[in-house]
This record gives sequence, C-alpha cells and structure tokens, in this order.
Amino acid sequence: EQNQKNRIADYQDREEIYERQRRKMHDYKNQLSTIQTLIKNGHTDEALSFTQKLTESIAVEMSAINTNHPVVNAVLNQKYRSMQEKHIAVILKVGDLQEICLEEEEIVILLSNLLDNAIRESEKVLKNTGKAVIHLKLECEDHKLIFAVRNPVTEKVEIENDTIKSKRGDHHGIGLLNVKAVVDKYGGDMVLSCDENEFKAVVIL
Repeated sequence: EQNQKNRIADYQDREEIYERQRRKMHDYKNQLSTIQTLIKNGHTDEALSFTQKLTESIAVEMSAINTNHPVVNAVLNQKYRSMQEKHIAVILKVGDLQEICLEEEEIVILLSNLLDNAIRESEKVLKNTGKAVIHLKLECEDHKLIFAVRNPVTEKVEIENDTIKSKRGDHHGIGLLNVKAVVDKYGGDMVLSCDENEFKAVVIL
C-alpha cells in the first residue's frame, strides 16, 4: 500500500511538471499572437519592445538551472520555484548531467524526495527565525553522480535504518526509503547526518 502511495506521489509530481510546461506553452502562444497583431497593425516599436521582454523572460526561465538533462532540469526548476515562492534561499552547485543513466522515474524519486524534505524543514525554520538556506550540490565527479542536500532544522532528528525517526516515536521521511531503493539498485551509497542545526543527505551513484 505504501509503495502504491509513493508511485502515485511520483506520478503527481511529474504531472505537475508537465502541466506547468503546458501552461507556459499556452502563454507563449498568446504572447506570440499579440506580437503578430501589433506587427499587422503597424505597431512595430511596440512589437519589438514586447519581443525583447518576452525573450528576456524566456532566457531567465531557461537559464535558472540547466544541467543538460531535461528531466533533471524540470524537477530542479520546479523545486527552485517552490523555494522562491516560500522565500527559502538556496545555494546551488550543479554540473553537466547529460550522461547520467537513471530512469526518469528514478530521477524524480531521488530529487523530489530529498528536496521536498529539505523544503518542509526549511519552512519550519523560516517561521521561527525568518531565514532558511538550502545548499544543493548535483554534479558528476570521477564518473560518479554526487547529490548532496543540506538544510536547516528546528531540532536534531534521530536517523535509523536510513530514514528519520522523530523524538515522539513516529517515523518521518518515508521518501528516504524510496531514495535508498534507487541507491541500492545501482550499488551506490547514501549517508544521512543531523545535528541541532542542520540535516545533510549525500547520495553517491
């Protein structure tokens, strides 16, 4: 039952990514139609100005995070926008990931679960302190994929069997078990650590 819920969450995450892309394409078509109308009516200066603004907007959208891997880009940019909307700061270090050979659903599982956990904890810290920063590293080094996430926490959490156990005894971070399944499939490593101020997850594949 839990695996079914996780698969549903995975599909919903991907559907959200594709739906966002569909809405963007709809907006761009409307904007291009506006430009065509301006040109037909002889308003070339306005059309040029509109085109420049649209080009700048697309450039910002496309260059926010670019790893040369479309699925990685889609997930990272979705989570990046979520952090911006929630006023969570992020420090990024990403590389060229076009050579990674994970399946699409595995990429979504790996990135979404770790980043969703980081965002949830950062929201709690933000409410208490007014500031939260997530550190994200995603690079290929020596033919290995390195994915590291650091985020602030409101309290130290206990780590048990590659997942998080709260002080109240109930388990959190179920998604970490799904991440571990992907890691194990490729014979990789996952290291979790936490102190009173920060949680860190490192995945090496």
